[in-house]
Amino acid sequence: MKFRTIRIGLLLMASFAACSATAHHAATGRYDPDLVGVVEGEITEVFWRNPHVRMLLQRTADDGQVEEWEIEFGSVNTIERIGISRDLLGVGDRIGVYGRMGRNGLTAMFANRVIFPDGREMAFGANPSRSYGITEMALLEADNVDPTLRADIFRVWVPVGYGNRGAGDAGYPLTDAGRAILDRWDPENDPALSCIPPGMPSAMLNPYPIEFEDRGDTIILKLEEWDGERTIHMNGSGEPSQPRMGSSAGRWEGRTLVVETRDIADWRYIDDVGAPQSEDVLIDERFTLSEDGTDLFWTGRITDPANYSEPVMMEHAWTWLPGHEIKPYNCDLRPDR
Repeated sequence: MKFRTIRIGLLLMASFAACSATAHHAATGRYDPDLVGVVEGEITEVFWRNPHVRMLLQRTADDGQVEEWEIEFGSVNTIERIGISRDLLGVGDRIGVYGRMGRNGLTAMFANRVIFPDGREMAFGANPSRSYGITEMALLEADNVDPTLRADIFRVWVPVGYGNRGAGDAGYPLTDAGRAILDRWDPENDPALSCIPPGMPSAMLNPYPIEFEDRGDTIILKLEEWDGERTIHMNGSGEPSQPRMGSSAGRWEGRTLVVETRDIADWRYIDDVGAPQSEDVLIDERFTLSEDGTDLFWTGRITDPANYSEPVMMEHAWTWLPGHEIKPYNCDLRPDR
């Protein structure tokens, strides 16, 4: 019963994970979580690309002025996983969209529902339980799979939510220097909007599948988001697979993969909303496999005295359901972004 209780707890986490999505890719900088509404109009452009699906919607305001609204949804990967295809919406279609409105009068919306002319509504928002089929029945079926298939971490894992930054309502324990850097952060300069993949540790907070591959002296950790890849060197340190991932050295402590990551070049944030990190940051990570091999837990301890008066803790969790795979991410931009 112990592990069944844990896994049902993970399912509940997945059910509420959508609440965390508001901060992903600095969405809280553009959209007001306390201001929701409906915008109706005609689609003039659809951009079906990562990091987020977008469309332009033209409407006539009450004063007769024609307005152009930029409507943003989740990623292509997320929307396609819940069964919504590109051909559902096209230029010339008249629709309504419901979601969070842009701040300070910005004619933009982060939408989670589409309303069709005949009154039908379709939810475009998704949490992991919807995206990956994480149900109590699916979890119990995974428990009954051949134990040899879940003896180690070398497989695909699906998230049960977004990673937890561990800051809470009180915020990070910033030094004066760190606070000054964060205060200068402009969400419009979010690197994700330019298809610049995040580095460590924020790369680990994503709501997409990950996969471990055993290559002898190294372990390759694949991250679906941004087509990310990390190399964990098991015999000392070494070069990263990709920029901004840092140099990672790993070792085993029982069922836990312990990783020390440093030398993170060209990435100066610990998250996607501007919290800073210096070139001297050290990240101590632990990937711990549950006793029954069905769940994986990650903690990251970020030490950066230049920006934080004490270490910052982060955590994430994944579960194993057979049949899932890493999909290409292929970030691309509209010409005017």
